[in-house]
Amino acid sequence: MVDAARNDREFIDDTEAVVRLGSMLLSAGTGSYRVKRAMERAATALGMERHDASVGLTEISVTAHRGDNFRTVVREVYRVRVDASRIQALEYLARHLPKPCTAATLEAELDRISRTVTSRWSPWLNILAAGVACAGFSVLNRFPLADALVVLIAASCGQVVRRMATRRWLNQFGTTALAAAASSLVYLVVAALLGLTGLPGLAGVTDPGYIAALLFLVPGFPMITSILDMARLDFTAGLARAAYSFGLVVSATASAWVVSFLTGLTPLATQSALPGAWQWIAYVVATFLGVAGFAVMFNSTPRMVLIAASLGTIGNLARLAMVSASMPAQLGAGLGGLIVGLAAAPLTKRFAIPRITVTVPACLIMIPGTAMYRMMYWFNAENTVRALGFGVDAVLAVLAIAIGLAVARMLTDPAWTFARPIPSPHAFRS
Repeated sequence: MVDAARNDREFIDDTEAVVRLGSMLLSAGTGSYRVKRAMERAATALGMERHDASVGLTEISVTAHRGDNFRTVVREVYRVRVDASRIQALEYLARHLPKPCTAATLEAELDRISRTVTSRWSPWLNILAAGVACAGFSVLNRFPLADALVVLIAASCGQVVRRMATRRWLNQFGTTALAAAASSLVYLVVAALLGLTGLPGLAGVTDPGYIAALLFLVPGFPMITSILDMARLDFTAGLARAAYSFGLVVSATASAWVVSFLTGLTPLATQSALPGAWQWIAYVVATFLGVAGFAVMFNSTPRMVLIAASLGTIGNLARLAMVSASMPAQLGAGLGGLIVGLAAAPLTKRFAIPRITVTVPACLIMIPGTAMYRMMYWFNAENTVRALGFGVDAVLAVLAIAIGLAVARMLTDPAWTFARPIPSPHAFRS
């Protein structure tokens, strides 16, 4: 009887440790496939004979088997965010657990990661990264350089608001709406102040630039991972992430539209091309710094930042070159994602970095965020045709990028090419 009780207690502890690993990975923002894979590895190391899991956006349901016993645990994750450093640490732990392992060992390692893997970048650098990322978007959308300067200031202020609201556990959709309103208003105020100076180049800040100041709010990470989850036939997680992304986009665009309605800001297209080769030099700098900004916001390591920025520069320049050669924008985006995914394969293997932590930031710079905001503007202006045009462009581009990444993964990773579960002598055979 005592031995049976001890075995039951060990089984409970083992299950709790595995679910905690999955919960920490899910709260760090990785895809459901990686969460399931990490839990399967940990369950195998802990001596479980069978382990089944269902992973959504904010919850995990697990059933574990050992002998004649089984246990089901449901765990909820209260905050959705992206932390690339934590994803790397947790995946490394799952891959290198000793066999056999104990729950105490796994829990101790998880405690160590919780304690030591924290914010790598100072709050002010994180805030500046949001501004730099949006300024890069501004240059890539061919807004004047003066607009890019104002965008940097406005987006940084918006990130301040978002961080303050997040620390107070404000609803995420409300946080996004507040940050969008703050960025739009700061853009308007700074542009007006620069207009009063009369300085050449600074007095002509254009209204549409305020859209670029909102692009740090585009939920590119869950957008892309939702499609990657569905590529693995995990529609529970994929559809939940897609709905979450849609909600954030609606929150940001609706808030920005209210500000534009009250202040007269308009997102009408404007372009200011630099002469000759300078335009391509600007593209290189803007893409590299923009991707680096996103990677810093995701709490990536310095090595991840450098790799993501380099991959993003290669992929985005290839996309821009193809579009300049009259290739359809969606096809160019898909091929850009494919190039990023293929180039990332040897690098992530060489440096033991989870591929998702560098490929997704590298591709965010290709997402047509301005089209999303213009879609909401034209819907409210009762021009449904133009609104649908911008909306379809945005959706197809995101789909194309994610498909490119998925194809690259299937070409370079047998675990994606073949849907093979981790071997278990007690698993059901079909």
